[in-house]
Amino acid sequence: MKIDNASNGIAIARYIGAARSRAIPADVIEAARMCLVDWVAVCMGARSEEAGRSVHAVVDGWRIPGRSTLLIGGQSGATGAALCNGTLAHCLDFDDTYVKANTHTSAPLWAATLALGQEVGASEEEMLTAFITGFEVAARVGYGLGETVTARGFHATGVFGRLGAAAACAVLLRLDEGAAQHALGVAATQASGLVGSFGTMSKPFHAGKAAMDGVLSAQLAAAGFKAATELLNPGGALATAIIQDRAATIAVADFTEWEILNNSFKPYAACHLTHPAIDAARSLALTSDEVGRVSKVRADIGALAHQITGAKTGTPASSLEGKFDIKYCLALALHGRPLSAADFAEPFRPEPRILETAQKVDAINSASHGYSSAAVTVGFKSGEERRAEIAIAKGHPGNPMTWDDMRAKLAGLVGAGGEADALFEDLRQFGSGSQKGLRAIERLSGESSPAGRSPSAKSH
Repeated sequence: MKIDNASNGIAIARYIGAARSRAIPADVIEAARMCLVDWVAVCMGARSEEAGRSVHAVVDGWRIPGRSTLLIGGQSGATGAALCNGTLAHCLDFDDTYVKANTHTSAPLWAATLALGQEVGASEEEMLTAFITGFEVAARVGYGLGETVTARGFHATGVFGRLGAAAACAVLLRLDEGAAQHALGVAATQASGLVGSFGTMSKPFHAGKAAMDGVLSAQLAAAGFKAATELLNPGGALATAIIQDRAATIAVADFTEWEILNNSFKPYAACHLTHPAIDAARSLALTSDEVGRVSKVRADIGALAHQITGAKTGTPASSLEGKFDIKYCLALALHGRPLSAADFAEPFRPEPRILETAQKVDAINSASHGYSSAAVTVGFKSGEERRAEIAIAKGHPGNPMTWDDMRAKLAGLVGAGGEADALFEDLRQFGSGSQKGLRAIERLSGESSPAGRSPSAKSH
């Protein structure tokens, strides 16, 4: 479905309004299920993270009545659950990425979909339809803009994730085309999130707030709230506000393909931009003795990776900083570490030998590389050099994670064993008619919270 510039917002709203009657291919359903398994895994792995616990403590204090699951523990209204779970999903920076928009789409989108879906009593099948619709909308608005938006200092997840969440919630509330336009308008006027906050608790908060605002935007539209309806047109107010030099703009929406099939998943618990170089470093498979003889490391990385991760010092003061420091991430990789969540756990105490290696890394802005490619050259004291180049990092289309990879990721974050296997199988069958996946998610909120603390305990 192709449309002209002036009717872009109308066509997107029409796509939302027709969601419940749309036939969805089996591979698209599978992609959405993989997004859900990944989302639950990273949420559960982050339940001891202070950012998530702080947000949970605030929402818990609101005492909003509701039936929506809080994955740290308890229930709330849909807005509170979306905020909590959306923040939790991005705490580890281990969640998926739609690279064409540089957006962590599932973090806010599944948070909003599940929260509102539970509140209105939606089925798993209805939630899948809503999630997929929201993903496709976020992808169309953000398509090709991610790097430009990021370079201008805005967090793309806070911009496009918010619109996707509003679209999904509009489907769950059965909004017609006209009301969907207003839901998107309310979401667009709240678009926010600053790159300057990366490496702090505010980054995952961006995802949580995007989820919350998506729920709120659809609820307001359902109640008759009116908003600007031309914001998403090419050259419209959203694009020109964020990209003021007009170097790029929102593309005319084309829904002929399924962009969810181009989603990427993370095998490492660090900024996605570091992954190609990590793959390259790990492929060199240096022994402990060889790492001790390294004299220098050169990482040739893309422009966005260099902007976000390349200027760091290699001496992060926190796990959040470490995830965005390519020098530190490469040092971990060269020392044979898996860069799992455990490698960035708090309290954060980097090993001196890893910090020493990090000081030998130079990050070079290379025009030959982009989001999913990089090269690493290791020089030894003997004068020998070894080089590895990665064309497509693991987890991206063309080199995807498999269901076995995702099972292993879930087990690494939730814990291996029969319960983890059962959770994986229930989530993998989400939307197949049994409703087991939704019940499994609801049970997760009743598990004892990490570190023996009450879910509502204040963080200090």
